[in-house]
Amino acid sequence: MYRYRRFLVLLAIFLLSGGCASIPKTTTEVEPAQSIPKPKATITAEIRTPTETTFPITLNPTPGIQLPQADQVIFTIPNTEPWSGKEGDPRPDWKGWGAEAFTVAPDGTFWIADTAVFPNRLLQYSPQGELLQDISLGDQVIYAKDLAITQDTLWVLDISAIQPKVAQLSLDGKFLSSAEVPAEVFCLLVGEENELLFFGLSGYIELINASGEITNRPLEALSYYGHTYQVGPYNEATGHIPIYVDGAPFDIPPDFFVETEPFPGFNPDGSFALAGYVQEADHPADRQVRYYNASGELLGTARQYPQTFYKDWNHHLAFGPNGSVYQLLTNPDHSVQIVRLGFTANLPSMTVMPLATSTPLTALQPSESAATDEEQSRNELLAFFANLSTGNYTDAATHFGGEISGYAREPMSGETVEDYWEYICNFLWCLPVAEIIDTEQVSEDKYLFYVVFIQQDGTRFEIGACCGGDPAGTPPVWQFAYPVQKIDGVWKVMRAPLFTP
Repeated sequence: MYRYRRFLVLLAIFLLSGGCASIPKTTTEVEPAQSIPKPKATITAEIRTPTETTFPITLNPTPGIQLPQADQVIFTIPNTEPWSGKEGDPRPDWKGWGAEAFTVAPDGTFWIADTAVFPNRLLQYSPQGELLQDISLGDQVIYAKDLAITQDTLWVLDISAIQPKVAQLSLDGKFLSSAEVPAEVFCLLVGEENELLFFGLSGYIELINASGEITNRPLEALSYYGHTYQVGPYNEATGHIPIYVDGAPFDIPPDFFVETEPFPGFNPDGSFALAGYVQEADHPADRQVRYYNASGELLGTARQYPQTFYKDWNHHLAFGPNGSVYQLLTNPDHSVQIVRLGFTANLPSMTVMPLATSTPLTALQPSESAATDEEQSRNELLAFFANLSTGNYTDAATHFGGEISGYAREPMSGETVEDYWEYICNFLWCLPVAEIIDTEQVSEDKYLFYVVFIQQDGTRFEIGACCGGDPAGTPPVWQFAYPVQKIDGVWKVMRAPLFTP
């Protein structure tokens, strides 16, 4: 029930804001590149083999589909430029960080829908981590929700256009055409014969057939290599979304809950990947990918890696042309990794690391002596917020010389200064100052201080993306600019406490 309610909440957010993994046609070998552009940059590949995925398993799919037994980091995008957290600073150009989706092309290259930048762009990387193309989508695509790719065409789902659409691009980024889609489309898929399919509230629909004709034909099930795969309606009694293979109910362990769109991809031998999670009390969801053959035998299980930004509809997973399952990782240090997941017969219990306990911040206090103008103006700033945060509103008001912006009313007739500022602090952040990071002298009688505030629990106060915005596109800000100016010989704070919607 938790998952179903969460689905409804996410769906509501999706419709207001306006992964599924693309499924390229599977071959037993990676096909040679048709025409790969000259690399622009090289990223050092690296190998990571966590203990969770080192146990061997016996595989029985047809020759050519071999599941890796250990996780492998295919390449890393470093993104070493730091983020200052200072108000007004532009976001660094972190390639792929917080990207909405990615896919693997038939030639083995990786395509990333980099949606944390505006305009959105497409990044193409070789399997060795070479940046091959950096394609701006300009005004052709507002928000690239998902990608699908064939031998010669790239499809981009744009759910933020006035009329949601799928844009068709050539592999060098030229816009070719577009087709309208319903507003509730979440994912793009490629059919066995390169048909363009999508998944949404109405299930699976063929948008464009193998001949390139727009069909908008509902599909009862997905068909690949002589097998059919189907997602049933949510079962409120069991909390599960049922799966059907070749028309028969597919036996799934009761502790494994499949995702709303659960299929990363399919192989010619009938084996397929299934994305879902195991939910244990007092633990985060253990997100996994399980590999089955068509008869229901479990071939292996992989554990997904934690994400800095969670992506719905399995957009962080992609199915490669050799049957491998890849995960796109956005790491807290702003690096991005593409990891090939390894599958084991027995997945160890998930290890939950305790959260690090940080030392609570303490409030700065005005100094007892302030000889210079800078020291005096600094004292005014600290005294203003120290008094506000402790409820000494009358004293705080004596340090303020600015204006309260239009989101607050003017003082009412007969209202005391104390009552007015108490009203103000009911919806503005009247917090104490923890640190002054930087000081600029703007003029002889004006200073600008970059201030860090403390929340009630002792942690640093931050403001992130507003109102459904992309948190990767708008990293949190924690250094706020506060001017202090001398008015009639007295230093005054000129900016009101912070406001957040």
